[in-house]
Amino acid sequence: MSTKRFWWSVAAVWLVMWVTDWLLHGIWMAPIYQQTAQFWRSPEEMKKLMPFMWFGQFIFSWAFVWIYSKGISKDNQWVQAFRYAMAILLVAKVPGQLVMWATTPYPSELVIRWFFIAFVQAFAASFVLTWTFKPHASWQASHTH
Repeated sequence: MSTKRFWWSVAAVWLVMWVTDWLLHGIWMAPIYQQTAQFWRSPEEMKKLMPFMWFGQFIFSWAFVWIYSKGISKDNQWVQAFRYAMAILLVAKVPGQLVMWATTPYPSELVIRWFFIAFVQAFAASFVLTWTFKPHASWQASHTH
């Protein structure tokens, strides 16, 4: 595995997460967040804390790529990307969303939209990761050594 390809993939996944957060949370979800303002920090507080959100997404992106790099198979890379997205959803996203739905008074529409966002992000990040990581290049390199 190339270190350069690893970090390029981390950056690409981080960018996918940032763009989808901005589009989906910042624009699409804005009206429902305004309706449920009692649950959130003020916009000013969130702006001050934005570096923590970016760092959290960086940690997710690094771990997302690292886990992928340790479990690559020689299956079709796009099937593998789909399978990886499903694994991430079932391990890291869906259980937490279900617990949150059961334990907090968030409106159902909010939680359902969060499920949708989790699916979009998992699949977008998995396919971008597969595209940037180029697992088939790793296989070819391992055959030449």
